[in-house]
Amino acid sequence: MQSKAATIAEYVAGLAPEERSVIKALDRIVRAAAPEGSGSMKYGMPTYDMGGRMIAFNAQRNYFSFYADPDIVKRFHGELVDLDIGKCCIRFRRIEQVSLKVLGKIAAASAK
Repeated sequence: MQSKAATIAEYVAGLAPEERSVIKALDRIVRAAAPEGSGSMKYGMPTYDMGGRMIAFNAQRNYFSFYADPDIVKRFHGELVDLDIGKCCIRFRRIEQVSLKVLGKIAAASAK
């Protein structure tokens, strides 16, 4: 679901509490991996420019999505067991289903 929010803070504020906590966790992971990365709203979701690569995440209707460079997602595919993974998207319904450590590795690899 694309948001019409102009800023990441506005996007987060408009989420339901359960969604907000997951999106805040994803935001912390990306900011920790690349504190100098610039964040903005693109394609209706929080998106970070990681020096030529981008990371984005979103609260969809029935799941959360985390987008990264296809080559990096492919590199960590084996560590993302039991998840719905596309070419550049990792989808999960609950935060407990995904390894935040692996998402951190993906964010760090994206920042290089």
